This record gives sequence, C-alpha cells and structure tokens, in this order.
Amino acid sequence: DYSGGKYWSDVARKIIKSHPKKNKVSELRTEVLLHVSIDIYFMPPRDISSILMNCYHDAMKIGQVDSALISLFLAWRFRLLGGHNLSMILQFFKDRGKLTANHSKFITTFVILDAMLLKELTGQSIDCFSVFGDSLCNGVESSHDERWLHNLYIYKMLTAYWRGDYMAADDHFHATLTCPTAKMPQIHSIYHTFFGGLLALHLHRQVGSNDDQRLNQGRQMMEKFETWAQNSLPVFENKWLLLKAEYCASVGEHENTQLLYKASIKSAQDHGNIHELALAFELLGNYYCYHGHDVDSNECFRKACVYYKQWGATAVAEKLMRKHGLRMEPEAFSELRLGKSKNPRQ
Repeated sequence: DYSGGKYWSDVARKIIKSHPKKNKVSELRTEVLLHVSIDIYFMPPRDISSILMNCYHDAMKIGQVDSALISLFLAWRFRLLGGHNLSMILQFFKDRGKLTANHSKFITTFVILDAMLLKELTGQSIDCFSVFGDSLCNGVESSHDERWLHNLYIYKMLTAYWRGDYMAADDHFHATLTCPTAKMPQIHSIYHTFFGGLLALHLHRQVGSNDDQRLNQGRQMMEKFETWAQNSLPVFENKWLLLKAEYCASVGEHENTQLLYKASIKSAQDHGNIHELALAFELLGNYYCYHGHDVDSNECFRKACVYYKQWGATAVAEKLMRKHGLRMEPEAFSELRLGKSKNPRQ
C-alpha cells in the first residue's frame, strides 16, 4: 500500500514539526529516513538528492557531522543511480573522498561501492579509495554485516551488468535475495529489480523458450514497475515500458515490441533520464540486430553511445563501439546534444 505509506510518512512529518519540544537532530534524521525509504516511490532521485543536500547543510549548522556526511553521500548516491552527470560525481568523490575516509570508516565502506560502479561506467578509479578499499571491505565482509553485504551484492550485479557479464550479474542478483535486508525499501533496491528483470529476459532469450523460470521472473519485475509507475510516471514509466518491450521480444509479440521500445525512449527523454535513454537505444539496437536490421541497429547503437557519453559513461560507450565496430564522428555528438533531449543535467 504505497499511498498508505506516503500518507503516514506525511503524518509523521507534521507531528515532528508541530511538536512543542521538537528535537532538531531527530527531525533531521527522520526526514532523511522518510526520503530514502518512502519518497523514492514518488519523487525523482534528483529531487530527493536536492533535499538530502539541504539536510546535509542543516546538520552541519548544528554540528552533527556524522548525520551530515550520511546525508551528503546519500545525496550523491541518488545522483549516481538517478543519471546525474558522472564526470561531476567522479570529481566530487575525488574532492571529498579522502576527507570522508579519514572521518568515518563506516560511511567509507558504502562509498567504496559507489566508486566501484563509477569505475566500471567511466573507466576511472578514485585513488583515495583504491589505496585501502580492499582491506577495509574485506574486514566488513568477514564481519557479515547484512546491510553492507546487501549493498555489495547489488553493486556487484550492476557492475557485472555494465561490463556485459550477464551470468555473473544474475548470480549476484540471486545472492541479494538471500539477504534479510532485501525487502527494505532503498534506492538501489529499485535498480536491483529493474536490472534483475532485464537480466532475466535477456538470459531467457539466450537459453531458449524452455526457460520459464527466467521469463516469469522478468514478467514479475515488469508487473512491479507497472505498479510503481502508478505512483510516479517520471520515475518509473520508462523503466516499465523498457521491461515490457523486452518481455514482448521474449514471447514473440513483435507487433508491440518496437512501439514499446520507442515509447520507453520518449519517456526517458521527456523525464530527463539520460542514462536510461542510452540503455533503451542500446536494447532496441540489440533487437534490430537480432532480426537482421543492421542499418537500424547501428543507428540505435550510435545514439546509445552519444547519450552514454553525455551521461559520462565513457567506458560503456567505448565498449559498445568496439563490440559493433562503430566509428563516431564528432558531429554526431553535437547533433544529438542540440536535439530533442530535455535532460536538465547535460
């Protein structure tokens, strides 16, 4: 009952703000908790990120450094997963990473996961984390911290997906489901569901029509996003349409497949989700390629590369270009950058 959850979260906010003996620290922590667990189903990540940045500044004003740092890096995690420009995120982690590492080893263990995903997308590492990241993470992993392990499996799934190792990504997807914290509402859990659905449908088509388990998994993920899209079209519509396109491609409903891919592309463009705009073009290109439409597929791959590069995912774009033997003229990037994209983060 997502609307019920939203209603009671709003009630909690009103009670805390109207209480005659309200505690500013408790108010800030409650605000952060509600934004990262309830509002993720109703607000775009970039909007939540802006609110979390305000929480960071408010916490710093009252000397709550730990709460401030948690708000700060949650804000940038929302930007990372929500499609903010990766070059800006990379620079932020390079500027603030060492300070965080010195202040809080606990927060750093989670930030290292963001750095791991950033490296896969951009091809660039963050030195202050690579120096001691492995030893620090090994220590947490051996302590069996369930919350951190849940994060680790999701980020391993995401990095494996972007690397093109779909079987490894699928293994990490299922490992995540064994964690007791898997049902907790979190921003990265939404992307776990999204990419889990894409993985299941892709692997179903690879293995063959007898793989009903993966097809059913993909359908369940698709239906979950259809439910979530009723809460917020800007957040979930393009993801739902992309999963639906992949599902139709998997069951042979080809009369709807192209329309759904293109609808997902339009939705991602309209709502400024440039990372998922690039992904939709890539998957449409894969669909055309599978059916022998080489000219259409190459055009889709070129557009995917342009939008991946505008997002800042240089390593992903270059891998796609190598895979399909593409050569991109500089004019292609300028032409699409000045085109119809409404992404405010370009």
